[in-house]
Amino acid sequence: MDISVVASGLAFPEGPAVDSHGRLHWVEVAGQRIGRLEPDGEVTTFADTGGGPNGCAFGPDGHLYVCNNGGSWPRVPSTEGKGAGPEGQGSIQRITPEGRVETMLEAIDGVPLNGPNDCCFDGHGGLWFTDPLWSGAPASVCHLAPDGTASRAYTGVAFPNGLGVTDDNRFLIVAESMTGNMIGFKIEGPGRLSASPKANGAIGRRSIPDGFCFDAAGRMIIAGHETDNLFVLDAADGRPLQVIELPEAGPTNCCFGGENFQTLYVTSSDQGNMLAIGWDVPGMKLHPDR
Repeated sequence: MDISVVASGLAFPEGPAVDSHGRLHWVEVAGQRIGRLEPDGEVTTFADTGGGPNGCAFGPDGHLYVCNNGGSWPRVPSTEGKGAGPEGQGSIQRITPEGRVETMLEAIDGVPLNGPNDCCFDGHGGLWFTDPLWSGAPASVCHLAPDGTASRAYTGVAFPNGLGVTDDNRFLIVAESMTGNMIGFKIEGPGRLSASPKANGAIGRRSIPDGFCFDAAGRMIIAGHETDNLFVLDAADGRPLQVIELPEAGPTNCCFGGENFQTLYVTSSDQGNMLAIGWDVPGMKLHPDR
């Protein structure tokens, strides 16, 4: 499998996302910015967010929505010299195509957000995001509606991390990092989830499921943080299909882009690199782009 480095020297890159022009963006948690890979291969700053941008997704309005944890990041080689972080207020931010940063949400029903981690859109234009507690205590999967209404749709996940909506828009899959499990909720309606999740696969307690994405063949590709592996599971039932070994440890998330949407981009956060892997099928087309 051909694996290359397309960007390096990044301060804990996470949450990759591709815009409508095919340009790759990512958050840099300790860099407190949104990075972008230009067509000529140059790395530029799309926006300075402050805090600790942890995940992002492009919305149907063309804006980039960011989960900002307030300023927390681990001490790994890519964050050397960055200190411990400001540990400020977590928020959901929105960035205009021109790079202007707006704060969308800091609390739900008067209760401040903990440290938003990752996000995705569904077919109704709603933004789902995870709001974990670093202690690993049960935390929430949240929803932000297009009209600005926010809710905690489910509370009880042991460090909810990456998440994604399935191709048919029926299920929300969430990585439960403290247990090594992938869990699935049925989407009952805008902002509403089934009363309890069901098992949707596992990568093991020693391999922390972080971010993930889907391909057009119905597979989940999961970044196993604290390993050098990507875990490929059947998205429908969680059956293990393949383990891909990367050249370095510390992957945290992935997304599709590139020619024919067949390049898998992987954030190798511990080392501060963005990896690119040629994939056998295109990635699943995300709901905002349908």
